[in-house]
Amino acid sequence: MAELAEDRERCAARSERNAADGDRAASDPANSPGKQARAARAAESARNHAQEYREEAEALRDGRLPGEDW
Repeated sequence: MAELAEDRERCAARSERNAADGDRAASDPANSPGKQARAARAAESARNHAQEYREEAEALRDGRLPGEDW
């Protein structure tokens, strides 16, 4: 389970990088308003995924299966 937890932490880090890219695109005045809005939504989604991955990693480190307490 430790390997799976590490994988989920790597996924969280990747999602955080994706969120940062989305934030940059959302604030780039060279992008159209539509592109900026889509980038902002994508950044928010990536941050949500990062949080979910971290929660899964925590569950795995605790010896639980992610989502088993739903």
